[in-house]
Amino acid sequence: MLRLKLAKTAAEESTTTQVHDEHLLHGTNVLKFLVSPWSFSGRIVCADSYFASVGAAEELKRNGLKFIGVVKTATKKYPMAYLQALELQGRGDRRGLVARDAEGRPSLIACVWMDRERRYFISNAHGLAPGTPYVRKQWRQLDQTLNADPVRQTLVVEQPKLAEVYYDVCGKIDQHNRDRQDTLGVERKLVTTKWDKRVGLSIFSMIVVNTYRMYMGLTYPREEGRSQKLFYEQLAEELILNKYDAAMRMPRNSNELPNRMGHCPPAINHLDGTPRMGTHAHLTPTKRKRKGTNFALQGNCRVCRKKTKYLCSCCKDAAVATSKEAKDLLYREGQAVLLSTLAGRPQLVGTSTIVLL
Repeated sequence: MLRLKLAKTAAEESTTTQVHDEHLLHGTNVLKFLVSPWSFSGRIVCADSYFASVGAAEELKRNGLKFIGVVKTATKKYPMAYLQALELQGRGDRRGLVARDAEGRPSLIACVWMDRERRYFISNAHGLAPGTPYVRKQWRQLDQTLNADPVRQTLVVEQPKLAEVYYDVCGKIDQHNRDRQDTLGVERKLVTTKWDKRVGLSIFSMIVVNTYRMYMGLTYPREEGRSQKLFYEQLAEELILNKYDAAMRMPRNSNELPNRMGHCPPAINHLDGTPRMGTHAHLTPTKRKRKGTNFALQGNCRVCRKKTKYLCSCCKDAAVATSKEAKDLLYREGQAVLLSTLAGRPQLVGTSTIVLL
């Protein structure tokens, strides 16, 4: 489920904040709103440093939820100075402090765990009990001689149970953000200052990344999966050429091509067996402007006869020299040839790979 909350100014937030919540941090108030549908369900909420604080853990416990968070700046009531002063032996070492309720039962734990650097946690769900160690493979330069090759080593790091649960959840969020911001990069390429467009781009990017992850989980094993960029190219073509909502009609005569009936083109080209995917969809290079106007010249598709600056993905490029050869190839072999009409003479249109911006 995707649940959103629009961040407002302090004056606007004060008009909607409950009286008994005025002492809470802004991140805690936002967190309470986001998880309110699951109150008193006993679920574990894992949150990053914007939401994590001692107050957030106490407030969620009153609402029947458990909490694990990484503390960075919200250190009120948190023993940060004490935990920073502790000496740790190395990766996997951890120390912590426990707060107890009136009956002497543990209610909160504040701890530090050593990975590459110190990580500070607040939790009322799990403690420092040993969790499943995580394994990393790294390249290490053990031999210091000149031009010596690095050695690939397996690194096993012990971690407490609360760190295991937290990174099983938030680690996926970090991967999702990396796929959305770096690999897909829609928000970076389509820069905007309008908040509604920015929110729309972010939600669209989330949907695209989720689509890729579901596709990979349902179709291909991990070791044989396709790259994200290839999948995004395929998805871009499918979105551009989407005809599922188009009104279907019967051809007027037998000379009309099937791809003009409103049907979505087949996934496999029946002529040569090539798959219909992003790497087979092409765009023409930028053409020169028409004289006296700011509009680019438009070519005509040899198959569908429509004016366009793009190549039809249902057509197949072929190296032809003259319009007569193109016509012979088109009607003798049944293969589609794309020609542009520049300067009154048919020419073969160049191609380039389609890119999702």
